[in-house]
Amino acid sequence: MKTDYATPASGQFFRTTRSACAVALLVSLAACGGGGGGGGSGFVGFPTSGGGTTVPPASDPPAATAVTFSGTAASGLPLSGTVTVKDAKGATKTEPLVDGNYKIDVTGMTAPFVFRAEGTVGGVRTVIHSAATAADANGTINITPLTDLVVANIAGRLAAQYFEGGEFASLTPDELKAESDALKAKLLPVLQALGVDSSIDLLRTAFTPLSSALDKALDVLRVSVDPATNVATITNIVTQQQITDDLAVKAAQDAGTTPMSGAGMETAADDITLIRKALTDYVAKFATGLPTAGELTPLLATSSNSPYNFRLSDLSAAEFANEEAADTSMVGASFTEVVINRINYTIDPVNNPGPRAYVEFTHRDKNGVAFSNNKGMQVVKGNDGVWRFRGDGRVLDINPHVQASKDAVTGCVTTALQFSIRDSNPSNSNAAVSVVVTGPGLPPNGLRHVRPALAGDYWPIENGDGSNLYRLASNCANLPTAGLTDSAIAAIPATPEYVFTAYTSGGQVAQITNSTTDIVYRQSFNARPMTLAEAAAAAYPSFTTTPAFASYNGGSDFTVSATGLNPGFAAEFFLNLFASSSDNAQEQADVAPSTGGTASKTFNLSVGSTPVFRNMYVSTRDATWRDVVLRDSRILPP
Repeated sequence: MKTDYATPASGQFFRTTRSACAVALLVSLAACGGGGGGGGSGFVGFPTSGGGTTVPPASDPPAATAVTFSGTAASGLPLSGTVTVKDAKGATKTEPLVDGNYKIDVTGMTAPFVFRAEGTVGGVRTVIHSAATAADANGTINITPLTDLVVANIAGRLAAQYFEGGEFASLTPDELKAESDALKAKLLPVLQALGVDSSIDLLRTAFTPLSSALDKALDVLRVSVDPATNVATITNIVTQQQITDDLAVKAAQDAGTTPMSGAGMETAADDITLIRKALTDYVAKFATGLPTAGELTPLLATSSNSPYNFRLSDLSAAEFANEEAADTSMVGASFTEVVINRINYTIDPVNNPGPRAYVEFTHRDKNGVAFSNNKGMQVVKGNDGVWRFRGDGRVLDINPHVQASKDAVTGCVTTALQFSIRDSNPSNSNAAVSVVVTGPGLPPNGLRHVRPALAGDYWPIENGDGSNLYRLASNCANLPTAGLTDSAIAAIPATPEYVFTAYTSGGQVAQITNSTTDIVYRQSFNARPMTLAEAAAAAYPSFTTTPAFASYNGGSDFTVSATGLNPGFAAEFFLNLFASSSDNAQEQADVAPSTGGTASKTFNLSVGSTPVFRNMYVSTRDATWRDVVLRDSRILPP
């Protein structure tokens, strides 16, 4: 018997140097010679005209001069979270980020300093670093992937390891300048192509997220570091050009590196603005109410205005517009955390007939509650030069989830992956009889999902229990799982990617009907699955029902009242009554919780006979979009 009849998934589609000695007295006299590398904090003496110092009487010590740092923490988008500063003696202080901005008081602390900004960017866990010396006191220090790379080059290893080790008491202004200038030289052609002034200081020049030229550069440049080799790779998402940076090689020995070319970036700066405008123009249609489908269609790519046709999760432009025109969560909504992952200007009549951008973003309702995190969305340049939504281009509806669930009766927990696959329009994908999902934590040959008998249903896992839930581990009695240990789950990459490949009955890769395009899609998660220990410690919602769930047979109102919901995310309510394969009813709803984390939903389902199985759940989300589900399933006695 099936144990899962639906997936926790949002129903919405748009639901991302000054003189060191002149300033060092503010922090440490000893930093300017005469007494060690770090020195004490605050004023320890006053300079005299002869260059010596007069020590004030011990009975009347002067107050320490306030020292602060401020700046912006961003990685293409403002970072949501905190900034922690660590000084040369290991002391730390933490302050919150507000719209990516921070101000932190380091009075009494000892220079130099390393900063860590941690939190989320577009729902993805992000940790980046920066650094400052006494010469930077009361100034701007930015924290970005580029400053993280500057720190890593100084350290010769990951910036995170440098911060955690606290081995930076000897950090000097000259080191910071050398590595920052060297990195800027490598990137200058790209920076200038995006409107960044050549005089910019990557560490210290103030900028405004989402609007300044430097922010556009952070949109375009991606930094990754291989911890095994300590080699960083910088990728230009527009041209796909890459340069590498060996962290073990200091700036003085790295002067011969060829800078990243700015060729191919001629319109990128303007296009980044226009791509973002396409998103804001769309939500503007919902500013005061629901638009008609006809009002939305001109904002979508169709054969009349673009070399592309719209397709999103197997919906055509007309189907999508009709659904959106009825989605009340879009009224007053916004698209936030917008990340442009790539802009492809290389024209290929078959595979890329026009400029195309790949973006992700979060759909938030009028109160800022997040309804969905949209990945793989395409925005394309039309025949008239206007950028429009193209959808994800997929002929299958693929909606994967990381899930931790708790049984409402026994309290046992399960950690799982759920690859929800549906096909609402088989005519464009009828050759596909199965979809194999491959990636971290899955069997070596992947996880095969097979086409269901009923069009539009979820594709179950082959030879499974009829569900699409792949349980990694559980402490629930008699529940089959993959048997992964917590250490094995913890070893899954922080943002794992999975590949969905459709196959024909003959074992060949399936193609879109009447085309030579393979049905192969990729999608990543914002976080790895929880370990079983993490799942057990997760904050699950609670719910009560009226009438009692065990006695509800349908035909009347059934109200679910939930508490303990994450108020920043829409909660999902689900109810299923199953009498037989031909006699069953189910309903799913996304509901914005109150600021106190409460919400309710009233169902009214009908079935022709007494249900033999009831299934319900309430699902909330953690900060990285992982589902946290409280589930109750009841099988009636014969």
